[in-house]
Amino acid sequence: MRLRLGFPIALLLAATVPPTAGATSAPETTSTHIALRDAPLNRSATREVHADTPFDLVGFTWRGVGPERIEVRTRSTAGWGQWTSLEPIDSTSGSEPLWTGPASDAQVRATRGGADVTGELELVAINPGAGPTPEPRSRAAGQPPIVSRAEWGADENLMTWPPEPTETKAVTVHHTAETNDYTCDQSAGIVRAIYHYHAVELKWGDIGYHALVDKCGTVFEGRAGGLAGDVIGGHARGFNRNTFGVAMMGNYDRVAPPGKTIEAVAKISAWKLDAADVPADGRALLIAEPANNANFPPGTEVRLPTIFGHRDVSKTACPGQQGYDQLSTIRSRATTLQRDQQP
Repeated sequence: MRLRLGFPIALLLAATVPPTAGATSAPETTSTHIALRDAPLNRSATREVHADTPFDLVGFTWRGVGPERIEVRTRSTAGWGQWTSLEPIDSTSGSEPLWTGPASDAQVRATRGGADVTGELELVAINPGAGPTPEPRSRAAGQPPIVSRAEWGADENLMTWPPEPTETKAVTVHHTAETNDYTCDQSAGIVRAIYHYHAVELKWGDIGYHALVDKCGTVFEGRAGGLAGDVIGGHARGFNRNTFGVAMMGNYDRVAPPGKTIEAVAKISAWKLDAADVPADGRALLIAEPANNANFPPGTEVRLPTIFGHRDVSKTACPGQQGYDQLSTIRSRATTLQRDQQP
C-alpha cells in the first residue's frame, strides 16, 4: 500500500484555512461579444473587428458544426501580431482561447471544407482586470506550493458547476495552446480569463483544468474541489472521469516547455497520484464515455500510463509535440518524487 501523503490534511485545510491575509475581492473580469457576420469580408477571406473595450484574451464560439480551421491575429500598439491557429476546444461550441496581451482589434480567418465560415462565428474578447501577483504556498503535507482560487482572483459567483466526485486514476497533461509571450506576473490574469471563458462563454460552469502551471513553474488551483478532493474536470471529453487535468500555460507545439514548468507538472502530478494511491510509473484502465472528438468509442476499455497526454485520448495536438515529448521526463521525475517520500 502506498503512503497517502497529505491527503486527509488537504481535506481538513480546505475547510479550515482562511483566505491569505490581505486578500482582496476578485478583480472584475469583463467580456465583449462581436458577431463576425457584421464585419466585411475582404479578398483574403479575412474579417476585421474592433472592440471598444481593450482585451487580453480572445476565443470564438458558434452554434452547430464548427470550423475546421481558425486563424486569428490581433493589433497592439506595436502593430499586427502573427497569425495563430486555434483548435476547436469543443467542436460544437467554441475554440481554444488565445492570450493576446492588451489589444483592441482582431483579424479572423475560418474555414470548413475549404469554404469561408467566419460569418458563423462570434468573437469573445475578455479583459481579466487588474489584480495582485500572488505568491504560491503549500496547504498540505507533501503538496507543492500552489496559488489558490481566492489568491488568483476567481469570482466564485461564476462557478455554477456542481462538483461531481470521482476516483483519480491518472493525470492528463495539456497545454493551453496560446502564446508563450507573457510575463509571469500576468499569469493570474491569464487564469482568470480562461476561467471566465470556460465557465461563462463555453457554459461549463467552471474552469476545465484541475491545475495550471505557468512558464515560471507556478501552480494555480483550477477546478473547485480538485485539489482538496477528487472531482470530475472538464479537460478531456470522454475521459474527464477518473483523470486529473494539468495544463501547461503556453503553446508547446514547436517550443519545449521550460524546465521549471516540467518540474512543477511532475510535482503536482506526483502529489495528486500519491494521494490517490496511484504510482506515477503505473498504468490505468479507463473507460471511454461519449464524446464528439474522442479517439475511442463509448465503452472502450483503454489502458494508459498514469501520466498521459491529451492527444492520447482525443483528436487534438494537445499538449503540443514538444510538450508531448516531455511526458517520459515528467513520469520519471514524478516517480522519483513519490519514492523519495516513502518512509
